[in-house]
Amino acid sequence: MRAALLLLLATPIAAEAQTPVQAAAVQSVDPALLTKAQPIAAVILPNGTMEKMMGPMMQKMMGPMMDGMTRMPIREFLKVGGLDPERAEHLGEGTIEEMMAIIDPNFRKRMDVIVNSMMPAMGRFMGRYEPDMREGMAEAFAHRYSAAELDQIGAFLKTPVGAKFGAGFMELAADPHYIGRMQKIMPEMMQAMPEIMKSSTAELAKLPKPRTYNDLTKAERERLTALLGADARKAH
Repeated sequence: MRAALLLLLATPIAAEAQTPVQAAAVQSVDPALLTKAQPIAAVILPNGTMEKMMGPMMQKMMGPMMDGMTRMPIREFLKVGGLDPERAEHLGEGTIEEMMAIIDPNFRKRMDVIVNSMMPAMGRFMGRYEPDMREGMAEAFAHRYSAAELDQIGAFLKTPVGAKFGAGFMELAADPHYIGRMQKIMPEMMQAMPEIMKSSTAELAKLPKPRTYNDLTKAERERLTALLGADARKAH
């Protein structure tokens, strides 16, 4: 339960880390355009941005978000987890907060400890990769904008208001105004998830079901055991 809540609460930041783009789909960029784009990326993603965003800024936001999530009825949370909506409707109106008050009276304190240690650690981890992120951002700018457009963007970022806009752009994702709006839609999003997930149900039903261990050939079982480093039958 705690892990699931953390994953849901981290949605605004997690959205920044989608499935990696296949290398074959990435087009090379003009080196001249890249040279123009790199200073722009340096302004928008200065050193220390990720640690600041995922450390103190997000820590302040997680409390209100946690409150909004834990006040949701348990049945809505279970619907998202895959429980049949009809079965879920037979459950009571009890909230996650009320349930955890019985199961784990220190639930909120426990979550605070996790958040207050996890988010700064995540920020430090992401900070190590800021140079790569800046380079990727520069490549994206070089791909999307012409030389003239990059010159105009660069000139704007050299102005006082441009420098302020650029340096704070990434932090908008952790701004309390933005997070507050996200917090408001979270319960509605959770309630809508079962219906949203139905959109893929029909297509998934057309696919063959995953094979069980007994469906595998001897060679496949041996290969699976080698990959797991343990008896595949026991792992299954």
